[in-house]
Amino acid sequence: MSSLQYRKERMSQMAQTWGAEHVNELFIRKRIPKNLYDALRRSIGMYIAKALHFDYSEREDVFMYRLDAHRNDRTNVTPNGGVVPKKEYALEYNFYIRSWCNVVKHFIENDPSYLKKFRLTPNIRIKFAEELEDNIGRGLDTALPHSDAWVEGPWGMNCHLPIFGDTQRNYLHFYKLKDESTFEDRFLETSAEYTSMQWVTDYYEDDTIIPEQQYINVSDYALLHKTKRLPYASSRVSIDTTIFAGEHDVHPDRKGEYLDSVPNIGEELYIACLRSEKENVVDKKTVFSHYTSGSLKHITL
Repeated sequence: MSSLQYRKERMSQMAQTWGAEHVNELFIRKRIPKNLYDALRRSIGMYIAKALHFDYSEREDVFMYRLDAHRNDRTNVTPNGGVVPKKEYALEYNFYIRSWCNVVKHFIENDPSYLKKFRLTPNIRIKFAEELEDNIGRGLDTALPHSDAWVEGPWGMNCHLPIFGDTQRNYLHFYKLKDESTFEDRFLETSAEYTSMQWVTDYYEDDTIIPEQQYINVSDYALLHKTKRLPYASSRVSIDTTIFAGEHDVHPDRKGEYLDSVPNIGEELYIACLRSEKENVVDKKTVFSHYTSGSLKHITL
């Protein structure tokens, strides 16, 4: 017997507990209040501007123009578009994490205890209008249909927020099962590369979901997804991370990223960035670990 029914029930329980709405049985969302969303956007914009060495602008069109103009500044950007925290802009990183924590606190305010593990390393992802050259052909290229279960274990949930740019034509594209009776838990086994799990896509077909701005979008790992760019798409910026509900363990190589509850950044906790942008790029400890592994230190205040 597969875990699919349990996954649906868990998603339904999460929606009921936290006051979210169903997009489908494995995908829920909740709108973020404008004041919290605006603060999050501003903190992300300032963080990106520091990491890519340009002046921040409140005007989104100006910000995105400057971001595109600095596409080749890859000092602090991974092949997959992740913006890496460094010493030189540690304060901006903490401002961003603080605003993210405030958003999550609102998301779970009806019952914070239902959140079993909180990930303190949400990715800021830049998806330029055209894919970064060094990402094409990688085994972990997110332009391939994939489940995060393949690198993070089977029991997390995707958490995705479109933030800036062309989020209607450059977006996270979802797939649905052709026939739910064919689902097997082996679809979500761990794999060092997405390429070796592409056989799973035979059981899926395109869905029509396009995640909207100002919503926290949560989906079960049983839904495959990928980065999709429609013709004439422009660049976008988004957050992607994970949420854990239920008594499940995270992947051993990921445990250092999680806390038991959402912290108060700047009051209880400060995140020190141990790596300078002047230092050479350091490879991840393992293929399953995060690009911040070993480069961040939690300082209790």
